[in-house]
Amino acid sequence: MGQGIDGIVIDPREASSMEECVESEFVRTLVAQAGLVIFGQKPAAVFGFTPRAWKRGDARAKRSLSARLFSIYARETERYGVSLVWLANRRDAGTMLLAWRPAEVETVLADKATCALLAEVGLPVDSAHGLMSALVARLRSYYAGRSDFPHELGLVLGYPVEDVRGFMADGGRGAKVVGRWRCYGDVDSAERRFSELSRAERACKRLYSEGVPMRELLRMGAA
Repeated sequence: MGQGIDGIVIDPREASSMEECVESEFVRTLVAQAGLVIFGQKPAAVFGFTPRAWKRGDARAKRSLSARLFSIYARETERYGVSLVWLANRRDAGTMLLAWRPAEVETVLADKATCALLAEVGLPVDSAHGLMSALVARLRSYYAGRSDFPHELGLVLGYPVEDVRGFMADGGRGAKVVGRWRCYGDVDSAERRFSELSRAERACKRLYSEGVPMRELLRMGAA
């Protein structure tokens, strides 16, 4: 396992073993769902991974394999400034994961308005790791069914502070436009950002499909 770091894994439908199949799906999920973090275009992403292509094997075996893959890839991505965090298991053998770049989260914390909102909801603002540890605790509590979803997470997903504050106030009902998030502030700026992120996401997927391995994508994002 770990071949997807320096090479392109085969199509999961062509895999000859559960290990090959699940690793292929895992790497493709990272590129598709966390590509903007890998590419250095957003601070963090929360996403799910569920191995589906391999029809044999039970959920326990797939979850165990996913955990081993996670450990391998978390060590490798850390070398290029991307932290992977295991948030929760799901009933369908799937998992919820978090990818984040400490350097990008530090940039988020440089904004006074963002820090003010984070402090209002009881989150630490003295360091990226302190903030993300607190958010991880809230996410795990949510996935365990013990609390509501922490919408303040949007601040580290790259959403403007006025948009996060607006959504927290009315649940999205007063948004001016809906794209990658619900915009309450500058519509033109938000739509430009939606387009920028879409282009970057397409570029990341295209490079991977053309044979650029995960390690090189990580290097590009860290540059």
